[in-house]
Amino acid sequence: MSGVVCPPPELSFGAEYYSVVNGVCTRDESFFGGKPVLAQAVGYAVVIGFGAFFALFTSFLVWLEKRYVGGSQLQTSEWFNTAGRSVKTGLIASVIVSQWTWAATILQSSNVAWQYGVSGPFWYASGATVQVLLFGIMAIEIKRKAPNAHTVCEIVRARWGTSAHIVFLTFCLATNVIVTAMLLLGGSAVAHALSGVNVYAASFLIPLGVIVYTLAGGLKATFLASYIHSVVVHVVLLIFVFLVYTSNSSLGSPKVVYERLMVVGSAARVCSADLSRPGQSCGPVDGNFKGSYLTMLSSGGLVFGIINIVGNFGTVFVDNGYWMSAIAARPSSTHKGYLLGGLVWFSVPFSLATSLGLGALALDLPVTADEAAKGLVPAATATALMGKSGSVLLLTMLFMAVTSSGSAELVAVSSLFTYDIYRTYVNPNASGKQILMVSRATILAFGCFMGVLAVILNVAGVSLGWMYLAMGVLVGSAVIPIALLLLWSKANALGAMLGAGGGCVLGVIVWLTVAKVQYGRVNLDTTGRNAPMLAGNLVSILMGGAVHVVCSLVKPDQYDWEGTKQITRVDSVVGGDEDDEELQEEKLVHAKRWIVRWGVGFTVLIVVLWPALSVPAGKFNLGYFTLWAVIAIVWGAVGSAVIIVMPLVESWDTISMVCAGMLTNDIVYQRLDDVNLRLRAIMGAIPEAERHYQQLQRKGEVEMHPAGTHPAHDSDHLLEEN
Repeated sequence: MSGVVCPPPELSFGAEYYSVVNGVCTRDESFFGGKPVLAQAVGYAVVIGFGAFFALFTSFLVWLEKRYVGGSQLQTSEWFNTAGRSVKTGLIASVIVSQWTWAATILQSSNVAWQYGVSGPFWYASGATVQVLLFGIMAIEIKRKAPNAHTVCEIVRARWGTSAHIVFLTFCLATNVIVTAMLLLGGSAVAHALSGVNVYAASFLIPLGVIVYTLAGGLKATFLASYIHSVVVHVVLLIFVFLVYTSNSSLGSPKVVYERLMVVGSAARVCSADLSRPGQSCGPVDGNFKGSYLTMLSSGGLVFGIINIVGNFGTVFVDNGYWMSAIAARPSSTHKGYLLGGLVWFSVPFSLATSLGLGALALDLPVTADEAAKGLVPAATATALMGKSGSVLLLTMLFMAVTSSGSAELVAVSSLFTYDIYRTYVNPNASGKQILMVSRATILAFGCFMGVLAVILNVAGVSLGWMYLAMGVLVGSAVIPIALLLLWSKANALGAMLGAGGGCVLGVIVWLTVAKVQYGRVNLDTTGRNAPMLAGNLVSILMGGAVHVVCSLVKPDQYDWEGTKQITRVDSVVGGDEDDEELQEEKLVHAKRWIVRWGVGFTVLIVVLWPALSVPAGKFNLGYFTLWAVIAIVWGAVGSAVIIVMPLVESWDTISMVCAGMLTNDIVYQRLDDVNLRLRAIMGAIPEAERHYQQLQRKGEVEMHPAGTHPAHDSDHLLEEN
């Protein structure tokens, strides 16, 4: 017994995960071993406590906005569903980052780092950033061609008619359901693994607080909560990144991480049955150059990157939530917000997974393939580095991501049901109050459905990783038709419907066929592997686009966008409308050229040039890996600083005004509210007076709301001002 060296000397840094059993050095069967790290009470405290806190805090911010800034205008259906269409660059960027930070962003990105090494975080980040960068083009086109739209499906109906409307409404709702499923699958799995919280209870408790504040403030409450959640996510991100590469005693530098990655992936490592359990990382990586984790030459990483790019086009372009964010933005802020949001978001999976994902390998943690599929790689690393504190931090970070994205999905589904079903087919003459009532009822109903859906998928054994890879097969076929909706005047309705429907059917057929032919059976395991997923994703998106383009060339439409420009609002928003000056065609065309130049430029940089320049490096040396780690650290730090500070700087005057208002006598406000109500009535009856007032404001010939008084312009609101 005393003569057994355990673990082998080169793996001494992972000694705590090895033990001598019957005279044989044996590696632990798994990291978590089916036992939670935290007490169950801690898990419930995080899920319920944070949920209650953010529900109350965000609702309080909405109340402040109504009380001291927007008055009764913030209670209309337009404000509830579009946030006044005047959100500025910093907040839009923050919303995009928060909305695009799913449970998968935190969990799946580290999983692919654990599987493929350095290429995994890169392909996850770049493969899911390009869609946001390119969607900035669509955001400007909305302002040009459908400035009063509430949802993407409204635009579809205005251009292509009822049949196409029903087809794309189905795809949009399916996308929201898929995204919601991924959020809760990941969130409930990690909450259960870390604290023993019942996975079914977590599925219902996680969205509970989200429902409360979304009911209170609609899209604007979602935006405010998104900013707060982004701050928390980025603070925790920086803690983990600096912990792995600068301060932790077990790792603490790129050099230590590099040396250990060399050891754990070495061909000389013994991976016998006792020293490595089935599904655990051990030795060279199949498909990687020289079997190394330290290379971009990874066939598995590249295949994942392609699947990632294709699949995420569907969950951006076909997710009504991104269209709503574009609708809510000021015309001058739309394109900049999406570009900035995309670049900052890149740091979340790239920096986090380069830290926690590679950290799991560098610590030689006995994580199993089953644990990794459930998204538990970052949880294992955080726990190994910080103990229970790391588990709490990761659980908090995950909770922020799930609830923020979940809120966006709630509002997206609410708008589809409200404007594309209720207002279109049930009550075309619905009043603003009726619209508001239906919006809130849908939020409540879909919030409950979210929990039921997660329970069903958990019972069926569907994992986060499987759902993430399958989404492109299911909704990818609608991407190109929905993009051409605003980009190509010749795109016709028949081609759009055939492309979206036919591409989806063909994609699913190819997906299942490849799984059957290559592996002999069709189940969750075989359909979740790379070859079937790659084939299904590519066929879905390419066939969807090809069918639409061919049909449109055979029988081209000649659309002039007048129909989409005639989409009407339900309520008018005094002072909340975009300035006519910002909606001038010349300025919007300039903005489009700007986002095309920079959006396409950064897309080429992160999808083509960066990986191409990494190829000559082959297997990274210490200097190259150090540079790689420094880029991850700096990008994460700068991105976090920008997304936290910029919205505050842009809105400092408004924040100061609200603070001053809180110290002012309520009786004064009651009288000022009465005066404002009378003035709105007068200006509403005399449109010329309102236009003249706005002209004076732009020229600076009137004094703008001195400190401590009610603002003269209602579009000033919390975290943003005109």
